[in-house]
Amino acid sequence: MFISTGLPERAVKPWVVGVVEEALRAGPVTAADSFHDFGGSSLTAMRICIRIHKETGVEIAPEVLIDSDTIGQFADEVAARKNK
Repeated sequence: MFISTGLPERAVKPWVVGVVEEALRAGPVTAADSFHDFGGSSLTAMRICIRIHKETGVEIAPEVLIDSDTIGQFADEVAARKNK
């Protein structure tokens, strides 16, 4: 799945949630869920952030995902950085 830089902000959140779901190999995952509730690790967070960077150009540290209360909060941060 590729996300272009012209993708509307409202489409970023579900895309990021899908990327996290795929990486966790769990599901269904929602924006209200915690990354840690699905066994998310620092290695998985790194893989997710690398994929986001490759497909969107958004640089985001794995710590942002690890420190987010929910996957939705992380997705909001990705969307905010995409628009900078």
